[in-house]
Amino acid sequence: MANVGHGIARQIIDADGEAVTVTGGKLDVNAELIIGDVNVGNIDVLSVIPGTGATNLGKEEDAAHTSGDVGVMPLAVRNDTRGTLVSQTADYSPLQLNSDGDLRVESNINAAAGTTKAFNQGGATTASSQVGVVSLAKMNDVVSNPAGHADNEWTYLQTNLEGALYTTHGVTGGADGVTTDDTNGTVLGGDVICQKIDIQAQTDNTGVIAVGFTGVDATIATGTGIILYPGDTYSLEINNLNLIYIESSVNGEGVRYTYFT
Repeated sequence: MANVGHGIARQIIDADGEAVTVTGGKLDVNAELIIGDVNVGNIDVLSVIPGTGATNLGKEEDAAHTSGDVGVMPLAVRNDTRGTLVSQTADYSPLQLNSDGDLRVESNINAAAGTTKAFNQGGATTASSQVGVVSLAKMNDVVSNPAGHADNEWTYLQTNLEGALYTTHGVTGGADGVTTDDTNGTVLGGDVICQKIDIQAQTDNTGVIAVGFTGVDATIATGTGIILYPGDTYSLEINNLNLIYIESSVNGEGVRYTYFT
């Protein structure tokens, strides 16, 4: 109710036939804003509390994902050359992608060489303060094939209970042979790839056998190579039979040998 002119009371009726109300001496207005070519400015929103349902932009912490959930897609900037996109520390910055669309992340591994770096260059001098990446191995009292690991798959190194690394010779085969010499030096065998050779001077030799590389000399006082007396055995690791030579001090005497491949 409002008093209009000369103390006469007037009642305002809206288009729906309802009486307009007054609160605190002010007319209550229910307005409908129809958006067309209308610019609305200076609207202050003090707080926005989003919902957390499937169709809301907000999502609750620790809530399970459900197919059909909606949200705001985060955008990132493609930056082919790694570098900052802001001017100073503590500035907000967008995420960055490389040219393949991969998200750029900082690696904690510094590939530069040096005593405080994880990687080092061959031939560089070591230091007591040297740092690096620790290579881990599985401690196993009996070396065995790791469960679930198959041929041509990556696996881990193994050590015994004292921390010594288990290794294997890799031998898969081998053969035997006999070589004699005419006191002028003879190659032990042909072009045969191997890993290890056991050589024994024939037990019926009357002289000595020298074992070494080309030019080996069986002369006792001034010769070269390893001297074998009758029945003596010499073992060495080598990758081909044709690298080893023998020379006998007596014509026609020689060695027997077993090589491993």
